Formats: sequence, C-alpha cells, structure tokens
Amino acid sequence: MTVIYDREEIRAALALTDPAVSSFLDLQTGRVVRITEGDQGAPNQELSALVMESYGDRFRYIPGGNTSADDAAVSAWLENEGL
Repeated sequence: MTVIYDREEIRAALALTDPAVSSFLDLQTGRVVRITEGDQGAPNQELSALVMESYGDRFRYIPGGNTSADDAAVSAWLENEGL
C-alpha cells in the first residue's frame, strides 16, 4: 500500500517556531507526530522512545523555523529526504 504524506501537516511542521516541539514524519502513516521536549507524560515519553528507536527507518525529522513555508518548501523537504 502506498502511503500519502499529509503535505499540510509537513508545511505546518516546517513553519513551527516553538523550540520545545520537535516534528517527525511517520513514513508508515504519512502523518506528522510532535514531541514536546520536557513533557514527562507517558504518551509523550512513549512516542519519543518509538521515534528514537525507529528514526531513519520509520520517522524523519522535520526542521521548523521556516515561517513562510509553502508547497514548494514541502516539495523540497520531501526531495531532500528522498521521498
């Protein structure tokens, strides 16, 4: 089954400016997951462990900070990731 990446979620992750939040694309679902640094809650810690265990194979980091991220930025990021 081919996964369709949620381009709007990727665009929002590229535009994210909160340094406490890290975004990752889940290659199995096509959705973006977010981990909040310093959040000791069980759901956040479990997600963080899953991302770190599967980083590169299942999850790809999406750097934020591009407040003007658009569809071209999403396409460039996907291409740079080999997706």
